[in-house]
Amino acid sequence: MPTLYTEVKVPKSQTVISYQSRLMFVGSCFADNIGSMFANAKFNSLANPFGTLYNPLSINILFDYLTSDKTISAEDFFQNNGKYSSYLMHGDFDNTDLNLAVSRATESIQSAKQFLKTADIVFITLGTAFVYYLNETGKPVANCHKQNPKLFTRQLLTVEQSTDTLRQICQTITDFNPKIKIVLTVSPIRHIADGATQNTLSKSTLLLSTDTIVKAFNNVEYFPSYEIMIDELRDYRFYESNLTHPSSTAREIIFERLLQSFCNQQTINAVSQVSNFMKSVNHKIISPDLPEIVTFAKNQINKAMQLEVQNFGLNLETEKQYFNNIINQNK
Repeated sequence: MPTLYTEVKVPKSQTVISYQSRLMFVGSCFADNIGSMFANAKFNSLANPFGTLYNPLSINILFDYLTSDKTISAEDFFQNNGKYSSYLMHGDFDNTDLNLAVSRATESIQSAKQFLKTADIVFITLGTAFVYYLNETGKPVANCHKQNPKLFTRQLLTVEQSTDTLRQICQTITDFNPKIKIVLTVSPIRHIADGATQNTLSKSTLLLSTDTIVKAFNNVEYFPSYEIMIDELRDYRFYESNLTHPSSTAREIIFERLLQSFCNQQTINAVSQVSNFMKSVNHKIISPDLPEIVTFAKNQINKAMQLEVQNFGLNLETEKQYFNNIINQNK
């Protein structure tokens, strides 16, 4: 039977992910997607402490904050249609109260700094080599927050600029946490608003940069999520209705390929078992006072305990408490 697609060969990584691993995900919305899939599988993970970041310069600024004594202040925010926004971060941190906006950003940085210090692996997903600079300051922005386009200048990083920035990122992270492993990947999401040619130039810039950096650092490697999506899953049935974002099926396929590369078979099996268990947790219980529901809850607690014993580092305390609450309600 003829082969109907070209498979992207993903080598087995020497970096091993298990339920003992601490994983950080930073970058484009694809980092959010993959990070949430690891979180849903109950890995110890943290994703995008500044919110979604698309370009290397903004990612570099984030890690500068996470590895230094730099702090967020009220001066980093501006009034934006009744809210306070910051050009350093995503709109997720917008708030109508300036003090709360600063406080939330500060707390996020502090918790992320502690996580990064003991993290085992950080995944950095690069979305675009296009950068918007605020004309008033000449500084790159992480998000334009729907401001007047005339306030910004848009430029494509050169390969040299992108490479130098990635080198700074990897060196900064490694100096802060010498034991950490860094996985670079280019987001498979096409920035089609840039135009097809411009999007290709942008992705090519990022690919050339990552290739140089992987060769320069012993603790850095590359995962081909972009290649899997663009080549192996090139059919539009693997895209959302906007024809640019990978569909849930495509994301699941890339997630499975990532697991196959970084996890041993025991962990891969555990992810499947945990996913099935989480379906029980997320199942809507209509009549929690029925005797059958109490029995169901007890069985799920036993299942959770068994999974924890079989997979050192797996923490299902929140889920066990949920089922314990159901049992206690019926006493």
